[in-house]
Amino acid sequence: MKDFNLKDLSIKTVSKGILQFLSVMIVLIFVLGPVLWLVISSISAPKELLLRPPHFIPRMIDLSHYKNLLFGSGQQASSLTDYTLKAFRYSLLNSLIVSVGVTFLCLLLGSLSGYAAARINSGFGKNLVYIFLIVQMLPVIVLIIPLYILLSRLGLNDRLITIVILLTSIHLPFAIWMLRGFFLGLPQEIEEAAFVDGASRSYVLFRIILPLSLPGLFAAGAYTFMQSWNAFLIPLIFTSSDTTRTVTVSIAMFVGRHYTDYGLMSAAGVLATLPPLIIALIFQKNLMNGLTAGAVKG
Repeated sequence: MKDFNLKDLSIKTVSKGILQFLSVMIVLIFVLGPVLWLVISSISAPKELLLRPPHFIPRMIDLSHYKNLLFGSGQQASSLTDYTLKAFRYSLLNSLIVSVGVTFLCLLLGSLSGYAAARINSGFGKNLVYIFLIVQMLPVIVLIIPLYILLSRLGLNDRLITIVILLTSIHLPFAIWMLRGFFLGLPQEIEEAAFVDGASRSYVLFRIILPLSLPGLFAAGAYTFMQSWNAFLIPLIFTSSDTTRTVTVSIAMFVGRHYTDYGLMSAAGVLATLPPLIIALIFQKNLMNGLTAGAVKG
């Protein structure tokens, strides 16, 4: 009877392990399958992408798409001129400028606002951070039309600084909430000791609190950079020239009316994915700590 129970238990354990393995594999296929196909399409010849049934392993690796995107070539398809490829290279620089600018502003303003929200424990100020989050819950599409009319009258459309300001206003509330969680986790006795020694509030913030909150700053910065890099709706509406479009909008422009080079578009997608992917891999631990700290503090 004892042996039978042990054998039955081992069968159940093996079955549970197999079920968990199959579940993980199914999830990985759904999550990583499109990414894998994107990479395969970017290194496949155009003729192979049109074969039926499709080839999941290319017969010959073709890196000409990456060469055309990064360095240009005189052998592009008729619907994709050299000017379009130059516009894509411009868009990579534009996305970098926008993402770095938004990240810098969110960290600067978010650290000041988050510190204030963490140290105000009475009255209206205590619940101010939740008002910020409620404002962020508003759908962006609701604000598009009034913002477009206002910025058009001010002559600020089709400018990178406009995209930076708009994306900062969208991502700043979450940065404040995340940094506030880190500031709440720091003991106030450190600040009180500095005040006793004659330090000012600004000195305490920039010389003591922020250095101790570097994991939170890295987490908020990584999150903001990735969200700004992947932004599509705001750059699509508020930019109209090839010299100001971001990379997400530029990739959408590869779709032609009569012809689409799927290999070239896939290569552009892979290049556009690399910066946020690298940021996520480098700061993944800090990013998870920042999200959990902001969720459980106050």
